[in-house]
Amino acid sequence: MSDALVRPIADRELEVYAAAHSTPSSPLLRRVADATRAWSDYPDYMIDEVEGMLLTLLVAISGARRILEVGTFTGYSALCMAEAMPPDGHIVTLELRADHAAKATEHVELAGMHDRITVIQGPALDSLARLEGPFDLAFIDADKPGYPAYYEAVLGLMRPGGLIVADNVLRGGRVLDGSATEPGTAGMRTFNDRVVADPRVDCVMLTIRDGVSLIRVRE
Repeated sequence: MSDALVRPIADRELEVYAAAHSTPSSPLLRRVADATRAWSDYPDYMIDEVEGMLLTLLVAISGARRILEVGTFTGYSALCMAEAMPPDGHIVTLELRADHAAKATEHVELAGMHDRITVIQGPALDSLARLEGPFDLAFIDADKPGYPAYYEAVLGLMRPGGLIVADNVLRGGRVLDGSATEPGTAGMRTFNDRVVADPRVDCVMLTIRDGVSLIRVRE
């Protein structure tokens, strides 16, 4: 979920160019994106079209069948991943807020995916403690102070060779500002430092939108 950016990570014109030269979203995804913008006061919590296509391609490339998402919002990112799942694939997506979970369920039903996407409402760490792995791919896009704890809980549910994708890892550039100590930025710095030093994984941080880290669990 993106917060208002302090500074742009990429040139805005280049972002527009990148979007114009990426496969466009499906009509269903565009409908969900438009509905989210009309419904929410914080539409930037939703990933953008380019990042959505990145998720779609990562699922397609990896062949992920069991997918875990921490942070549902209105279901757009889950539906991006669902478009590339094999026929026997399933997504479990976790959302704290009841209104977000209800809206996501509405969009999942609109997409005819109610049997392939399970929305679980409640505190993510509680839900994660009840889940059974292994998962092939996980997407973390929830409250930023919680990232270090979510990472440890998710890592324990991943299969060897599985992929964790983490959003908003640059925090609008605030990770570079040592005087920025608000919980979201502090939590993200802790998360980023922990991941790069973790011998259990390999990772790369991408400067897409507000920063996306790809984290592969070592076999």
